[in-house]
Amino acid sequence: MTSERGAKTPETTGSGQELASISLRFLALVIDWVACLILSYLLQWAGVEPPRVAGADLLPSGLFLLYTAVALAAGTQTLGMALMHIACIDADTGARLPLWRSILRAVLLSLVLPALTAIVHPYNRGLHDLAAGSVVLRVPRS
Repeated sequence: MTSERGAKTPETTGSGQELASISLRFLALVIDWVACLILSYLLQWAGVEPPRVAGADLLPSGLFLLYTAVALAAGTQTLGMALMHIACIDADTGARLPLWRSILRAVLLSLVLPALTAIVHPYNRGLHDLAAGSVVLRVPRS
């Protein structure tokens, strides 16, 4: 894992990569959520009947979970992360997350409360990142 300024701390290796700010992470999340909402509306328009629990449409949430988990297991970015130039990687190895950890991260992220804990963590890691062993870093613009 790495700290914001690359300084070696008890929690970091001091590799020098910059952590993604809370604002960049939030914007990426909003972009991903809107993309899933649009896809959900398009699927419903095409005749796909969404699953409902107590009258609530679960299609956008299900799409978000599936999309986020697969995107992070297949690579290191979702669409929103790519647009904000950030990436989610394994905190220990710097590699992409295995599928089971990306699913865990997506489930906890969709609960919202774990993500809010990133605001108070010194390295912007919410409970979803800590549980999945992930860290979100800035990616240099190419």
